[in-house]
Amino acid sequence: MTLTVADLFARRAAEAARKRAEAEAAAETARAERAAYAEKVMSYKLTEEDEARAMAKIARAFEDGEREVMLAHFPSSLCGDSGRRINNQLEGWQETLPGAFHDVYRWWETKLKPGGFGFAARVISYPNGMPGEVGIFVTWPKDLEA
Repeated sequence: MTLTVADLFARRAAEAARKRAEAEAAAETARAERAAYAEKVMSYKLTEEDEARAMAKIARAFEDGEREVMLAHFPSSLCGDSGRRINNQLEGWQETLPGAFHDVYRWWETKLKPGGFGFAARVISYPNGMPGEVGIFVTWPKDLEA
């Protein structure tokens, strides 16, 4: 067998094409997963079991001496403004919460706020300097006097 420069260039080109195809397939899979997750977020309805799990998580965090607990997180891209209002705490940021996460806000507003709990949403990651994940938090005061 004879080795030629043309053979080496052909191998290199074939390897580059294979890597491109793998990257494109991975990107397509990631896009499909994001779309499926977005659909789930928009159609999911909170259940009593979800509420019970959240309340247990809040109670555990309180018992551990915490002042807040993150109940959930999601990509800022699911917000209509990609998380801009949340990131800047602009008026009406609550309305940008997508689907099930807006339901969490309404649940807090009706069930937890009257009991003295607070609610916050904030960007918790900044990949490449841009808003990434948004965290949903339930908060409480340091003591009853606050």
